[in-house]
Amino acid sequence: MITADNSEGCFLSYNDQSLTISMQLHSNNDRLNLCIDFVGGKAKHRRQYGGGKNQPLAKACGIDKHPDWTILDATAGLGKDAFVLASLGATVTLCEQHPALYGLLADGVCRASEDLAVADIASRMTCVNQDSIVYFNSLRSSTNALPNVIYLDPMYPERKKSAKIKKEMQILQYLVGHTDDNKLLAAALTTATHRVVVKRPKSATPLNDKPPSYSVSSVNTRYDIYVI
Repeated sequence: MITADNSEGCFLSYNDQSLTISMQLHSNNDRLNLCIDFVGGKAKHRRQYGGGKNQPLAKACGIDKHPDWTILDATAGLGKDAFVLASLGATVTLCEQHPALYGLLADGVCRASEDLAVADIASRMTCVNQDSIVYFNSLRSSTNALPNVIYLDPMYPERKKSAKIKKEMQILQYLVGHTDDNKLLAAALTTATHRVVVKRPKSATPLNDKPPSYSVSSVNTRYDIYVI
């Protein structure tokens, strides 16, 4: 059982040959079940119809012009953006400190590696179970090459509206809460070799109120780019 600072129970189990998080809502009898699927569903649709290297995420991370750049997703979460970047040819490290989310990611990548349609993409995805800042420090003190790009997608503050949020976000907020860490951007800027990319709601202020070098926008999202 996974516990946090509220009364819901959250469990990990294997269902249909995939690792699943199951969370009971305290407000009613609903139970949310979530696993990571990089093969079918929304991942498949975006892989096939997402717009390739012309989509804002690819441009923000620079892989439209620098396909050989390595990317460190320091707030991997459910790995959706990391999978998109890997599907476009980037080599991506997914850093996730929560053990349950890391388990889901590793399981999703493992299952994807066994599917012919996405095995090549999965081979470019490496999962790391560690605090991002600790991982940054270990990279800087090692002889390994530093990532060209560090990608940050901090958890946004909880919505004040009463409308239900997606089940994935409910589980993420339960497990990791609001992760807008003041130290994360500063540490990333001392680790990446070329740029740091921060995903923000389109109308939000920059992370830590630090103005970016420039931004790339989509319909509801803005990517703030900090050039090293």
